[in-house]
Amino acid sequence: MKKMKITTPENIEVEYVLAEIASRVAAAVIDTVIQGVLILPLAIGILLIFSFADDFWVNYNGWIIGGSLIILILIVYGYYIVMELSMNGQTIGKKALKLRTIRKNGQSLTLKHSAIRNLFRLFIDMYGIGVVLIFFSKERKRVGDYLASTIVVVEINKTRPITLENLQKVNENFSYYMSKEESGLLRDYYERKNNMEDYSYLRQELKIHFTNKFEALGILKEWQSFINEL
Repeated sequence: MKKMKITTPENIEVEYVLAEIASRVAAAVIDTVIQGVLILPLAIGILLIFSFADDFWVNYNGWIIGGSLIILILIVYGYYIVMELSMNGQTIGKKALKLRTIRKNGQSLTLKHSAIRNLFRLFIDMYGIGVVLIFFSKERKRVGDYLASTIVVVEINKTRPITLENLQKVNENFSYYMSKEESGLLRDYYERKNNMEDYSYLRQELKIHFTNKFEALGILKEWQSFINEL
């Protein structure tokens, strides 16, 4: 499991786990199968025209072949762009394997980045060159990733609950500023919030309470990250 630290434009350091070759290949296989399903009606249509409409094929075979190639490229190339932009860096295959493509600075993909990385997938990486580069690259990149400045990372489970013990690490003076009643309230909140239908109101009340408290003590900036974690 290889990790990579990225400093975002907001000057926040974030650590990501880089996707392994096996998981990326598995995701690509799933996406290829889906593309195959999309291409199948096109292939069947061409076969039917060729088999049962000889005159039509003879008169329009150039248009049929040209149009089919355009549709094929749109499916093979456009699939990844549409998926990555609509699913925030994921395709159906990547989602199944819990992977995500992001820019090297930690930000989400734009149309330009997705178009560049997938253009080279179509003409270079699909011939096995990409797998070789991923294997030897420190950042697990293929040609498209290098040119688009992107990386593929493992999607972290964001539903993992935050514990009171983890929050205590935010500030070493936690016990000094927090009463026993407040600590107990927070403990109950984190233990029960995942089972609540809607905890947004309670969350907002806690934010207001601690914002007012720390603002009055003149330490709001120091504790802002704690409040954001609620």
